[in-house]
Amino acid sequence: MPPGAIVGSMSQLLHRAARAVWRRTPARVRQGAADAVIGRIRPRLPQASRELIRDRAVPRIVIGLLSSPSGLGQSARLAARALAQDGYRVIGHDLCRYFHEVAGNIAHGIPDAGAFRGPAHALLVIGAPYAPFALASLGRDFLKDKLVTGYWAWELPRVPRSWERGLPAVHDIAVPSLFTANAVCALGAGQPVRVCPHPVALDHPPLSAFATGAARPDGPFTVVSTLSIGSGFERKNPLALIRAFRLAFGDRPDRRLRMLVTGSEHYAPARTAIVRAVGRAANIQVRWKPLTRPEFLDWWGTPDAYALLHRSEGFGLPLAEAMCAGLPVVATGWSGNMDFMTDRNSLPVRYRLCNVEDPQRKYFASEGQWAEPDIEHAAELLQRLASEPDLARDIGATAHRTMRVRLTGQNFCRSLLE
Repeated sequence: MPPGAIVGSMSQLLHRAARAVWRRTPARVRQGAADAVIGRIRPRLPQASRELIRDRAVPRIVIGLLSSPSGLGQSARLAARALAQDGYRVIGHDLCRYFHEVAGNIAHGIPDAGAFRGPAHALLVIGAPYAPFALASLGRDFLKDKLVTGYWAWELPRVPRSWERGLPAVHDIAVPSLFTANAVCALGAGQPVRVCPHPVALDHPPLSAFATGAARPDGPFTVVSTLSIGSGFERKNPLALIRAFRLAFGDRPDRRLRMLVTGSEHYAPARTAIVRAVGRAANIQVRWKPLTRPEFLDWWGTPDAYALLHRSEGFGLPLAEAMCAGLPVVATGWSGNMDFMTDRNSLPVRYRLCNVEDPQRKYFASEGQWAEPDIEHAAELLQRLASEPDLARDIGATAHRTMRVRLTGQNFCRSLLE
């Protein structure tokens, strides 16, 4: 083996070993280490003319987890697609390798911006606390002649203090929902904050029978749900959905729940708890492996409903995707998803607000309350969908129509570039 190949192989092995050690490190220690490092990085943000944002001749640089299957990754890719469709030259910078993310799962096809220097509008699709690190990864002279917009989401009524270190890294802020906008404005950042909903209509799973008017495929009534443990096990609240499904249908073989749960390596107790909650239920299936986009669409199949009994969402990207696909959605009726969910196009679940308790330590009581969904009400809604196909068809078709009009690339660009 040539010396260069040996060095490359050794580098890959060391990188994998470092990643394995990092993921086994307790979340609190990892967060503290990351905060200490990023806190020392302070890119100098030069003044930039607002005219850059309206100049169609300058490129748009989308900085984010471009090749990750996560919600953040999809947010960045949707933004890039909307801008390209609107006629802008779009280039990108993939942050996956800097954040120990699953990389390479998604072929995004966005030209690399690493070597680009010159005037541009940069869209930073990464958590606010990590904004300085993300910009530093592009090099010391990258920021010259750039207008930088932070495109950020947050899932609780108050943003954490760690957001303060991201504010000097951006000229202005865009958010996907009014819920996030209220949280950011309460911080008193001083930068303009614009609401730019994700352009989900540009890329969503295939249309369901409800939206197309086709006959329902044979097979069990199927509910699907997707979540990442890295986004917060308690917040995504999969145990509540399992309980609601079992309460609604028991062990009926003609009723099925299919869950795609990724990121369990971020919090080991989550997988144990989910496996225990499922028990021996043959009508509940859980898949743990991250999927490429074609694999995801194949896994998606032809479901009858989508459900997520979350405690809080900054936007609710999977919910919006399911509604764009024409599925009836059962989800907690609180937080960012209520920007697009109504009683006519979905089935919001009743809830009560309660104090945040998160053993994973991603969220804290100081950041406000979150919702505890009503399990019995969720079970009733699932039963209604299974027993009333006309209701499911009407809700799914209405969801598809409203999302196709509301969550478009044109609306995203108009809100972002005004």
